[in-house]
Amino acid sequence: MSSESTLEGKALGKYQILKKIGEGNMATVYLAQDPFIDRPVAIKVARSEHVEDGDNAQIYRRLFFNEAQAAGMLKHPNITAIYDAGSDNGHFYIVMEYVHGGRTLEEFTSVSKLLPIERITSICYQCALALDYAHRKGVVHRDIKPRNLLLTDSFDVKITDFGVAVVAHLADDHLPEHAGSPLYMSPEQVKQEPVTGQSDLFSLGIVAYELLTGKHPFEGRNLEAINHLTVTARHRPLADYRAEIPPIFERIIDKVLAKKPKHRYKTGADLAGDLALVNDFLRKQDGRTTQQEKYARVHDLPFFAEFQDLELWEVINAAEWFKLGPDEKIIGEGESEASFFIVVSGEVVVLKNGREIISLKRGDCFGEMGLVSGRHRSATIVSKTDVTVMKVRGSVIDRTSVNCQLRFQRNFLAALIERLEIATERMSQLAEPARS
Repeated sequence: MSSESTLEGKALGKYQILKKIGEGNMATVYLAQDPFIDRPVAIKVARSEHVEDGDNAQIYRRLFFNEAQAAGMLKHPNITAIYDAGSDNGHFYIVMEYVHGGRTLEEFTSVSKLLPIERITSICYQCALALDYAHRKGVVHRDIKPRNLLLTDSFDVKITDFGVAVVAHLADDHLPEHAGSPLYMSPEQVKQEPVTGQSDLFSLGIVAYELLTGKHPFEGRNLEAINHLTVTARHRPLADYRAEIPPIFERIIDKVLAKKPKHRYKTGADLAGDLALVNDFLRKQDGRTTQQEKYARVHDLPFFAEFQDLELWEVINAAEWFKLGPDEKIIGEGESEASFFIVVSGEVVVLKNGREIISLKRGDCFGEMGLVSGRHRSATIVSKTDVTVMKVRGSVIDRTSVNCQLRFQRNFLAALIERLEIATERMSQLAEPARS
């Protein structure tokens, strides 16, 4: 039998193989041309070492064609269509819709590449409706994860890889009773209990959390720790990572990641309904600065000169931004809050007992002493002009790497020394007339 590496430029059944576009443990995916309909298709070809020989070959073949059987029942714009399946010269293959662009959501689960909240809402909404449709047809995917969610060039979603899906009315002893990817399993999957459509919704909740924050909600040192957290631990609030996420999204994530199915959304349609409310909320928030614009405005500030890009993105995503007019109070003397501020644009003044002590401009920070010492604010900060300020909570700093925390501490120390020097100089100037 010829190896899969020789298929480029060959024919498989009636399909002309053009090039390899993907590869996994079970199969290789090729771009091909359907000559009769004259359209591009994607062909998934099972890897020979799994389906050709050995005691488990029959099981692997059954798993492979399970995708054609399960997904072939489904006709939905957000589910990859299955056109054909068969074997040719020992090659087992499935012919499916070719998704132009074909990026997976995995690309957008890192903190430096997070999508706008509106886009994430749309993606999750499409997935929720597609899963609702599949569940009503009796199909449970069991392996919802970023790599199995494709994006078209227009950011429409295509759910793919129904290889371990179960179909309610088609019992199959060859399918594993318990399946899924460990990082995206629901608590009932971890505990090897029966799964339902609500298990898929939990997995989608993990995907949504990653898209929103760039973090897994149940991060652990190893698989055993992740499983334990999935079953027992509550996820961190979204606002800890990304301040601009509206509270309604927080409530949605809380519900979709509920440990017990009875506390979760019952259907994908219920989840989609609440996601539509997020869009309503966001439409009222026009004029907000995008994350990319925020990065462009702060990455060259002296305060962040030593920060790595990944660290800076974490800070930007989690920080709150405020635009203020002249003479507006930002923090007040005597207040207590574990956060500090950076002036992104404009000018602010520091007041002590009503007297101006110093003015701060673009790139300067303030409030750091209260954060470090845990004491009440020792001065009042008021905007002198139109200003944009960036507020960073202490909890954000606590979650960064040791090197990043050291950079914060060095910057705080540098700011303190600079202000002490200015204060000393001013005191000297005030003392000179008295001596004269």
